[in-house]
Amino acid sequence: MAALIIAPLMASTAGCATVSVMEPKTVTAEIALTPQSSQLHKASDAYCDTARRNSWATGETSIGALAGLLTGRNGAEDAYWQKITLDTKASPASLLARIRTDTGAAAKGLGDLSVIAQKLMSSSSKPSKTDVADFERALIHARQARESFAEALVQVGRRTGEEYQAGKELEGLDKVLANARMAADDLAAARMADTAGRTASVMAAG
Repeated sequence: MAALIIAPLMASTAGCATVSVMEPKTVTAEIALTPQSSQLHKASDAYCDTARRNSWATGETSIGALAGLLTGRNGAEDAYWQKITLDTKASPASLLARIRTDTGAAAKGLGDLSVIAQKLMSSSSKPSKTDVADFERALIHARQARESFAEALVQVGRRTGEEYQAGKELEGLDKVLANARMAADDLAAARMADTAGRTASVMAAG
């Protein structure tokens, strides 16, 4: 009787070993990113890295950091202003030129990200949860950068005795931020619609 029981168990174990060898390949294929998703992920990471490296933003999402964004007083602003004034001989004109250059770079980078997000939504691939999170993270960095530039303009104004209107100086970035916010909402909506569609299909099949 013992021999009859052991034989099937050995056959079953051998079968399981064969399946376990194939499983990693299957899982890898299932989690592979689509070209569009991978492009958005890489571009978002690059944008955030650039923002932090240039001290435009910290990327922090703590309660304290978010409160700083609302009050216009956060570590990213101070860090940016300190960074561009390391050269104490820098003239107000050169500082203003630096702020305008960085503002333009931040706006262009975010605009490029929005284009990638729009292409993803119009492609056969559907936005994933990661896509939405990546784009939102980049948007947070862009908002922090905006506050950094605004504070830097105030500091330049104090040196020159002039008052620079942030609304006017940062108008281009503000427009890109508004468009990016809409793109983020559309991306999240597309993700939710796809998730709802999949759920409905599973329920119908069941």
